[in-house]
Amino acid sequence: MKLKITVLLLVVSSFLYSQSALDTIKQFNYKKHYELILKETKNEKSEYSYSKQLKKFTNDETQTNFEVLTLLIGFSDNENFNPYIDVLVTDKEIFDLNEEGKFNEAIEYGNEALLKNPFMIKVLRELAYAYGKIGNQEMDNKLMERTGKIYNAMFSSSSKSGINIKEPFFSLGPKDGQYFLKYFCEFKLGNMGSGYDENGYFIDILEATVKKNVVSFYFNIDHVRKTMMEK
Repeated sequence: MKLKITVLLLVVSSFLYSQSALDTIKQFNYKKHYELILKETKNEKSEYSYSKQLKKFTNDETQTNFEVLTLLIGFSDNENFNPYIDVLVTDKEIFDLNEEGKFNEAIEYGNEALLKNPFMIKVLRELAYAYGKIGNQEMDNKLMERTGKIYNAMFSSSSKSGINIKEPFFSLGPKDGQYFLKYFCEFKLGNMGSGYDENGYFIDILEATVKKNVVSFYFNIDHVRKTMMEK
């Protein structure tokens, strides 16, 4: 009897240990869940730890949309998160290398950039293009699959398809919303602006043409604002 009780206690304790506060989240909400997720990503014992999910991402393993979303949120507090430098410098430099036909240089530059920030959509796309140009279709496909993971995680972050400012998409970088609408949704972009929601969060507001109708889409980039204020 004692042996059975001991085994039962071990099973129960193991089950409780494996549980995470994030397991009960059915739909992401920035106000309710951003800080909670960020804290969990720093817990190395958690399945949602940044290091574990990053390993899955860079090894091209299967991940749920929510796992990728927690990974993006985890990086939003990383010392290497420099959103406007990534957009104004890194994105442009790899694009220019490809435009000049310097594909091997673009590959070297892109891989070094991804060591610091593995989630730069423009770099992932340009790096994939460069690999394709030198005939490495396998890496081309893998990198485009990673961008797809990011897009799908963004899409899953809103219950209202991003068209309600109260339920915006999550966007890691300041231009990710544009890439999402242009490349993932294949919409024609229109006016671009920004503002604050009722919680005081900084929101990227982008117009796009959807079946001949102009629709406004909202992306929460408050973590970008905070990062720039701190740096």
